[in-house]
Amino acid sequence: MKQLSFKTPDEFSQFFKEKSPELTNAITHAIREAFMFQKKTANLFEICFDESDAVYEISITKKEWIVALENCLSHYHEWEMHDDEIDTWRLIQEIKKW
Repeated sequence: MKQLSFKTPDEFSQFFKEKSPELTNAITHAIREAFMFQKKTANLFEICFDESDAVYEISITKKEWIVALENCLSHYHEWEMHDDEIDTWRLIQEIKKW
């Protein structure tokens, strides 16, 4: 699970609006880890804000993994990150067999 800290809710919102390799890599890593340990949920992010003690977790269920990974696959293709694209495609195939 990737830990992220933001100063403001606007900074948080902007981070998740933009496509970035950091965000995409975190998603694929969390899903791969959940799959390897046969979990039903992938814990993607732990979010906190500088002015608050609250910590928020963002996770997705197994039913959502394929859609999330297909989006990641599309991003890797767009960025010409071919090794990550291939690894993500393989992970999708393994999850479909599971």
